[in-house]
Amino acid sequence: MKPMLLMCLIAVVCTAATATPRANESVAKLALAARGKARAVILTQPGAAEPELLASRELRDHLQAVTGAQFEIRDGGSVYAGPAVIIGPGPAASRYFPDLDLSSFGDEELVIRTSGDKLLLAGGRPRGTLYAVFRFLQDQLGIRWWTPWATRVPKKATLTVGPLNVRQKPAFESRDPFWFPAFDGLWAIRNGSNSQHARITPEMGGKIVYKGFVHTFFPLVPPEQHFAKHPEWYSLINGQRQYQGAQLCTTNPELRDYLVERVRAWLKETPEARIVSISQNDWIGPCQCPNCKEIDDREGSHAGTMVALLNYIAGKLGPEFPNVAFDTLAYQYTRTAPKSIRPLPNVIIRLCSIECNFAAPLTDPSNASFARDIVDWNRLCDRLYVWDYTTNFSHYVMPHPNYFSLGPNVRFFHQHGVKGLFEQGAYQSYGSEMSELRAWVLAQLLWNPYQDDRKLIDEFLTGYYGRGAATHIRAYLRLMAQAAKGYYMGCFASSAGPYLSYDVLVRAERLMEQAERAAGDDPDLRWRVRQARLPLWYAWLVRWPVLRREALVKGGDWPVPASRKALAEQWLAVATGPGPAGWSRMTHVNEGGVTPEQFVARFAQDPPDPDVKALPKRRTQASAPAGLPVTGAVDIQDSLVQLINEWVWAEFRGDPTASDEIAVFMPANHHEWAFQVHSARMPAKARKGRWQVYALVRVDRKNANAGGVAFTAGIWDGGRSADMGSITVSVADVNTTYKPFLIGTWEAGEGRYIWLAPSANPSLDGIWVDRLWLVPAP
Repeated sequence: MKPMLLMCLIAVVCTAATATPRANESVAKLALAARGKARAVILTQPGAAEPELLASRELRDHLQAVTGAQFEIRDGGSVYAGPAVIIGPGPAASRYFPDLDLSSFGDEELVIRTSGDKLLLAGGRPRGTLYAVFRFLQDQLGIRWWTPWATRVPKKATLTVGPLNVRQKPAFESRDPFWFPAFDGLWAIRNGSNSQHARITPEMGGKIVYKGFVHTFFPLVPPEQHFAKHPEWYSLINGQRQYQGAQLCTTNPELRDYLVERVRAWLKETPEARIVSISQNDWIGPCQCPNCKEIDDREGSHAGTMVALLNYIAGKLGPEFPNVAFDTLAYQYTRTAPKSIRPLPNVIIRLCSIECNFAAPLTDPSNASFARDIVDWNRLCDRLYVWDYTTNFSHYVMPHPNYFSLGPNVRFFHQHGVKGLFEQGAYQSYGSEMSELRAWVLAQLLWNPYQDDRKLIDEFLTGYYGRGAATHIRAYLRLMAQAAKGYYMGCFASSAGPYLSYDVLVRAERLMEQAERAAGDDPDLRWRVRQARLPLWYAWLVRWPVLRREALVKGGDWPVPASRKALAEQWLAVATGPGPAGWSRMTHVNEGGVTPEQFVARFAQDPPDPDVKALPKRRTQASAPAGLPVTGAVDIQDSLVQLINEWVWAEFRGDPTASDEIAVFMPANHHEWAFQVHSARMPAKARKGRWQVYALVRVDRKNANAGGVAFTAGIWDGGRSADMGSITVSVADVNTTYKPFLIGTWEAGEGRYIWLAPSANPSLDGIWVDRLWLVPAP
């Protein structure tokens, strides 16, 4: 379906609208309360379902909070002559809205409509009526459920509504903002989430229930029970059947039939399940047997055998379980769509974005390969879901500036046919970076992705932190996002990103200080702002030696306590101290389970300040390197270099033998791509045409017998996740004076960069890089 058509449809389906009243409707507004007195009653239907009764109570309680009036709930089985709000399908809805067939509504479809002195809030079962009430409260009354402990309720003693004529349903059939604050059941249904992970009870309308959820190959076929007898059921890798680090042989006929029986048993164990997952283990190891290889080679992807397996199981069990979908992953080695095999209509493909650059939207060239996979899967698949990653699993409590990619990405998913969206965040405890913001904004976007995501962010900041503090926190988010531009930020990002540099963190700390002052004496707002400061303090703690060195070199300010131990104790007091009802203390600093106490224990001793020397003044007129062509060449000096994890993996040092008397030094204790020159930072001349790239490098040997690898270098295309050429250089080939090495041929493009890395070589102190020299390619 074309994006423009989808946008038109979503405007009809997901946007609350006031329509011209029909002939039997009054143009006058319906008065629900006047001067703190109820003017209308709430009518429930005879035989109302539990979610509809809950909807009536939720409406009553929220109307009372808005107006101060006491609203009565009555049985709507008989005629009621006065103003009334009718809840759910039934005789009262049919009596006053006879042209509306609620039995035709989908299970999450809703209607909000006025007719005369009646307001109808109803929908399909089981959740449509609940959603009608909550959409009415949000869109018409301005109520916001920011978090399980923070709600905005506008006060209006006199309340009128209408005329209204809204019919809508959520944009995605599966909506899971998988952040810890989103697991509260009431918060979830109020914000339109049907996550299987939220505590949504049947009374709350229930939720989508998975059986197995993910990585189910070995839970379905445990190797400890079956490998000895049936090694042929497991992957053939390099001529050997194995299960360690392996998958299943998905073309084996006996295994397929066994899986049919296992999945049947699972579904009978959990009759409420609407999706069952038959999905690969969380590692690689696909089967290389001739039958599997033939399918995968023909389809150009290991997804070929996966889809074939799912089609077999879904074809066998579909007639027996007509309301169940059969789910698998398109993940890592199965991410690429097959060429021709199409999943059956009752098969769900969950495409996983784990390799993406989350600092940029999917429309960015750095994410081109994944965007292409979405398009390809949408071409083949009736029910495409996406498993998206919205946190840093290595550092839950560290700035992760994907804030302004969330909205564009959710829209991109919907425009390209995605039906369900799992937005995996920090799911193990409160306290993660901007978890409340992301949970609420994502919930809103999953209902209607065509809302302005930046306005949603602004609305949350103002509503949750207060107008004064919001100004500074908004500036902080923009600062971090701007600093991350051009950086490939994964979902296991290190603490070496450019948005965690000294200059950025100093500015960020000042903004958060201003935000806390702007919160004034309001204890709730001050607590919320201090929670928002935890990620910054975390960054100062984990990068302390690097930041101290840079501050001393620059003679700059130090805006946090001079004692790292004191800052750690301050951080812990906020992370694990008291909070509002509905909140609980942080328990996880990362997905691996490090607790706040374990994290802080690393900082029990204050380290000494480093001994630093100021850099010499850079020589502005550097001579050309000996032995290399000069005509048309481009000199790339260290001032254009981006250092990754500066002061740890790489640093600028004075070097009188360097062409400008400054060079990049990388210690020989790692092999990270710490020296990078990105396309965007190249001189304009080097952004056109093709160039041969030389690096001028020297080494510091520990002794005359030093050997092994000295360094590696290459050219990387981040947009395609592709190597454009690389070299490995031995110590024997490198001098103690600068020598040129040809890395490869450079052609500028979005996401491309030149990199160098040292070798973790104990016989070296490190390597020095003076500059790059670009020569026009023949």
